[in-house]
Amino acid sequence: MIVDSLWHFPIKGLEGACRDTVYLEAGQHFPDDRIFAIGNGHARHAESAAGAWHKKAFFLQQMTLEQLAELSCVFDGTNLQIHHRGKLAVEGDMNSPDGARDIESFFARLVGHQIPGDPRLMRIADGSYADTKDALISLGGTASVDRFASETGTRPDMRRFRLNIMLQTDIPFAESDLIGKRVRLGMAELKIVAPVGRCAAIDVDPETAVRGPHYLPVMERAFGHTDLGIFAEVVTSGAVGIGDTLAVLD
Repeated sequence: MIVDSLWHFPIKGLEGACRDTVYLEAGQHFPDDRIFAIGNGHARHAESAAGAWHKKAFFLQQMTLEQLAELSCVFDGTNLQIHHRGKLAVEGDMNSPDGARDIESFFARLVGHQIPGDPRLMRIADGSYADTKDALISLGGTASVDRFASETGTRPDMRRFRLNIMLQTDIPFAESDLIGKRVRLGMAELKIVAPVGRCAAIDVDPETAVRGPHYLPVMERAFGHTDLGIFAEVVTSGAVGIGDTLAVLD
């Protein structure tokens, strides 16, 4: 297995961006991954300390708002451009009050009628707005994505699964055999700890933003499970780049 692509998702629920290399730090999340999110106006946000972690149900997410897949993002540090259906919709510095207000106003127009309250741009104080508080990164195999596409009649598209590291693989779900093992990837060492269980977000086509059938039952019938991808802990810091080889150490 070799690294096919590296992805970070600066804003939870929105489009990610590719990197050629990344430095993984022991005990940390994937760099610059899900450090921002758009709160859905739930009262829980007002009751919590600024920068606190919340479950995904309190943020805008494609699982319930498929139109988020219509957005394309350009990141330059904390400056964000959002294009909606190919046209620039909003631009702003996510760390500035004016920029945050412009971004929030855009989401209010887009989905304000579908959420509990006013959307709010949020930045986590420490860590990541990932679905789990644990400092984990995610990996997946290209053959698994291809097999999913074959079984569901969809186009192979790794963006559907929003994983940090995609590995070139020949056998579907071969990466699952690494669970419980220690591996070297580039200069970093990882411990593979668990499968990534999928949710209804994979029903949304990342190219068309159209919600398809519910694919979890299809996965259960075809594969005997609804997992695609694996979680890993970074145990030794190091750089990882496209083309690096994964080696099993155990």
